[in-house]
Amino acid sequence: MFAPESADSPDSRRLLSAYEQELVSLGVTLNHGWAGGVTTDQLSPPRGGWLLGRANEAAVACGGVRLLSPGVCEIKRMYVDPDVRGRGVARRLLSALEELGVQLGADVARLDTGRDMAAAVGLYRASGYLEIDDYNGNPDAGWWFEKRLGSEAG
Repeated sequence: MFAPESADSPDSRRLLSAYEQELVSLGVTLNHGWAGGVTTDQLSPPRGGWLLGRANEAAVACGGVRLLSPGVCEIKRMYVDPDVRGRGVARRLLSALEELGVQLGADVARLDTGRDMAAAVGLYRASGYLEIDDYNGNPDAGWWFEKRLGSEAG
């Protein structure tokens, strides 16, 4: 369901635009655009990657990962189209992004999410993420998480 793609592809841009529109509808003031200070080249090999999920050939999910430092990756801009939510797509996307992080050499994944993103917080906690202190100064975030990956995961 998930395959590598450019974060600049038309399908990726369409999903990212929908992601931003949804955040704004929830009252989030975007302080730094879709990339959050992350350039598309940081979401490309060799220090990152971008995955696009398709269902019946339609792009329905996306997300990226980038290395923050040796052994530590960050998951960025996970989005699932509302039409396919509740079907486990987000959980599978998160797992695929974690696997990509391991392939990049990470044994720890970090991520952040907005203050009012209850479904995302629930997904991350259910997936083994633990709350940590703010690691990136993202003014749009209200929660920061971390998880051990690969064979070191407990």
